[in-house]
Amino acid sequence: MPDVDGKSRSPWGRWSLRWGLPSAVVALVSVWVLEPASLVGAIIAAGVALGALLVFVGTMPRRQPPTERRARRGAGE
Repeated sequence: MPDVDGKSRSPWGRWSLRWGLPSAVVALVSVWVLEPASLVGAIIAAGVALGALLVFVGTMPRRQPPTERRARRGAGE
């Protein structure tokens, strides 16, 4: 929802730029762009991609019930 300043209150917008996009880029670069030629390189690339995936999932904002969001919104006023 837009705020009075025109900024979004949604944590998903901030998260996607701060954590989601960089994690996705690291995962894609480690596997598709580098294209490991050896088994060791493939294992390292897969490890980097899995690490990026864990950061991606681990930093996702938690879902909040609508009542809790309304309560938080009203607390600051």
